[in-house]
Amino acid sequence: MKEYAILLDDTYCVGCNSCAYRCIQEFRYHDQAAKGLFRTFVNINDDGMYQKRCMHCEAPDCVENCPVKALTKSESGQVLYDAQKCIGCQTCVRMCKFHVPQFDADAKKIVKCSMCAHRVGEGKKPACVEVCPTGALQFGEYEEMLKKAKTISAKNNLKIYGMKENGGTHVFVLAKNEPTSFGYVKVQAKDIKKKVSMSDTVTVPTAIAAVAIGGFKKFSERRTRIEAQEKDKESKE
Repeated sequence: MKEYAILLDDTYCVGCNSCAYRCIQEFRYHDQAAKGLFRTFVNINDDGMYQKRCMHCEAPDCVENCPVKALTKSESGQVLYDAQKCIGCQTCVRMCKFHVPQFDADAKKIVKCSMCAHRVGEGKKPACVEVCPTGALQFGEYEEMLKKAKTISAKNNLKIYGMKENGGTHVFVLAKNEPTSFGYVKVQAKDIKKKVSMSDTVTVPTAIAAVAIGGFKKFSERRTRIEAQEKDKESKE
């Protein structure tokens, strides 16, 4: 399963909000947008463009604390929301360190970006990335986007937001100024959690088998040694 991420270069963003308008069309949430509830939206501030969207954390607080499992973390990186399971308790709204989920009081549901998981599953880019006229938004495999973010940051002396915040996310923001100075939430930075592959893990059955094999081997060696000692003793008698 491939893991994906979005790279947002704030130095290319012009605040046109094409991403927001295209998102509304893709998900048909015009009524919610009319109430100021967006899956993604660009706020133009003095020091930069703050694009409010789900950061798709490595270890999402919303997923961990949702009492009905309406929020889940996909293997490809997106944090997904199931409106059918949602009971409107707003736990995710309170727990999200990035202040992303928005509550629709009328529908008793939340509004949140899914990184267009349905499009990604079909081999397409998220709608916002596809429509961005300046190339400020890029999309690709996680490691590729992370590497590109670090390269561009080093070359142009830019700040990176989302790489270590809350243990790492699947959205990397590049900016000349500190992102928290123009809208992004200040979140404690932690080391990115090591992505463990199947080759790095040992399952319980495997571990038990290893112990059993080791035990049989020691037993066999001990029995061979005792038999040799008994034969040596008999020959001397």
